[in-house]
Amino acid sequence: MVIYLINLRRSSDRLERMRELCLDAGLEFTRMEGVDGPKLSSADIAQVVVGESRWGKITAGEVGCFLSHRKCWKALVQEGSQYAVVLEDDLVLGENAVSVMTDSSWLPEDADIVKLEAADERVYLDTWASGVIMAREIRRLRSSHFCSGGYVISRSCAQHLLSSSETFSEPVDDFLFNVSSPLFDSLVVYQLAPAICIQQAALLAPNSPERLASCIEGREKKVRRRLGTFERFTLSLSKKRRSTVNRTLSLIGRRERVKVGFR
Repeated sequence: MVIYLINLRRSSDRLERMRELCLDAGLEFTRMEGVDGPKLSSADIAQVVVGESRWGKITAGEVGCFLSHRKCWKALVQEGSQYAVVLEDDLVLGENAVSVMTDSSWLPEDADIVKLEAADERVYLDTWASGVIMAREIRRLRSSHFCSGGYVISRSCAQHLLSSSETFSEPVDDFLFNVSSPLFDSLVVYQLAPAICIQQAALLAPNSPERLASCIEGREKKVRRRLGTFERFTLSLSKKRRSTVNRTLSLIGRRERVKVGFR
């Protein structure tokens, strides 16, 4: 599998850090120059952003992040590989990363995306594994699991994502891994458990001097959009339905709510 590492031109320190981590892990990657959102013009943003998600108006940094991931998807389609690993440049890698990220034989045949990353939230997973790699289970993801720092994507899925995101209104992790996204139900998404990577900030205290600052400027100042009555009702109904399904299947042992570990 080819590995694409998203990195902004202004973030040479992050690139060097990831080079050292990947060298230690025995990994080679192709650097994908990220789109620097704050440098985009209003006209550039207007070409790709239509509407506003319930999380509020997408920021320029989030637009750049989304477009950076699209560059990886497009490269996978153009280069003709069957799978690619997409990584952001603020990660910590786990044990045996080379075995997971260079061999596609462990991937379930129906997998569109396998999320390689852990995030600080509990999620619903199927109780059975569709495969195992280096003592890590590959289990179907059945609820939202945000962050898009590391995942495997198939070529056919990349084509689907490109056609579905010519315009967008939400951040890329919301687009990919939020069950409320119109896209989620059209994808087969798995979770690697324990995860093989995690964002460095998740392992450090908020005031740690070693913690990498976010490159998605302005995200912390977003104001959640006020939903209309019908939209609130529809969203509430959808959440209630999914929650009921997940809880019911948990009671009969088919799903479980867990916090994905990192190793």
